[in-house]
Amino acid sequence: MATVPDAKADFAALVVRWQRLEGRHDLPWQNTQDPYRIWVSEIMLQQTQVATVTRYYDVFIARFPDIHCLAQASLDDVLALWSGLGYYRRAKLLHACAQTIVARFQGEFPREEQALAELPGIGRSTAAAIAAFAFQRRAAILDGNVKRVLARVFALELDTQSSKALHAFWSLAESLLPQSEDMPAYTQGLMDLGATRCLQRQPRCEQCPLQAVCKAKSQGRERALPLAKPKKSLPLRYWVMVWISDGQSILLIRRPEHGIWASMWSLPTIESLPESLIGHLMANPQPDQALIDKLSIMRTMHLLWQQACTQRLDTKRLDTQPIARPIFNVLKSSIKQDARLDWHSYVAQSFTHFRLHAPLLHIRLHRDVTSKEDLQVRDVAQVYGVEDPLVGHHQFLWIQPKDALNLGIPRCLRQLIGASN
Repeated sequence: MATVPDAKADFAALVVRWQRLEGRHDLPWQNTQDPYRIWVSEIMLQQTQVATVTRYYDVFIARFPDIHCLAQASLDDVLALWSGLGYYRRAKLLHACAQTIVARFQGEFPREEQALAELPGIGRSTAAAIAAFAFQRRAAILDGNVKRVLARVFALELDTQSSKALHAFWSLAESLLPQSEDMPAYTQGLMDLGATRCLQRQPRCEQCPLQAVCKAKSQGRERALPLAKPKKSLPLRYWVMVWISDGQSILLIRRPEHGIWASMWSLPTIESLPESLIGHLMANPQPDQALIDKLSIMRTMHLLWQQACTQRLDTKRLDTQPIARPIFNVLKSSIKQDARLDWHSYVAQSFTHFRLHAPLLHIRLHRDVTSKEDLQVRDVAQVYGVEDPLVGHHQFLWIQPKDALNLGIPRCLRQLIGASN
């Protein structure tokens, strides 16, 4: 009589054997025990597919080959190489973590997963992956792919996001761990299974080494598990974004340190709009020729921008918050009535908790409104201090679009600015 495989007893051995024979072995960050390279890859792989990360990883490592180079780099340099990879907070925390490791541990990564998990941006599962790959530590990982594998193999009818479910998943993951010498293959195998076999929508059960012990497969419920999260309708948020240009240069701001696109460079924005304008935008989500001809929306947008700039250019504030002359002239020129206005479509972006729609007001300045000296200020190292909560943070750049592409800017704006060259 054939022996029925036991899921819990055979799980690790099946994963390890499969990974060594059929798993992925040629990814750029594999075949190394360098904790720095492993760490960079693990941070990039958080919520991002392997195919996307491979386009960034080698370039990033070539620019920052070790943790000392990364720690000494400016945040702008790090964000510029991260631009387009998404979830930009990871880049900020990566930079902060590098500086922490250099300052506290002389550039040496802690070997224990608990110490790793306390570093900026790492967390429990990522710490375990670094410890397993770099130091052969016996530590469990639990990312979205692993949850899906465990939920199906053991038929767990749990909400993967609840605290009760997380406790159950972690307990199960820890109980399945193999001996330490098998940890790299086991950890990579779990990742590979979730990414290439136990797929979310179209699981490839016939190619999975766990099909014989998978309870969801035996019950015909592989597509029903893990339990689907109820879909939420993301609220829509409206901004106005402003493209100020003289035909050669554009004005960029640095975003605040926290929140959307934190510390990245962006077009100036107004993030608090009157209800009347929001009503126009909701009724006409795409540019409407009649409205463009009437200029009602553009006039309203420009009025908002005038109000924001007027506050910023108030002479009393200038006494305490001096603005460099080139930026002062650009902002002052942008609110003149003879500045040419144009509707420049929408900037659209989905975030975790909301969707953003931002109509883009294009203000084209006459070349004679700024001095020759002002127009030459395009060096990205020159930043100018100003305070205004309506339109971003404290640093501004007057820069050519081709140079702006070397900065850390969000993907939607990178595409917009790139198309203008």
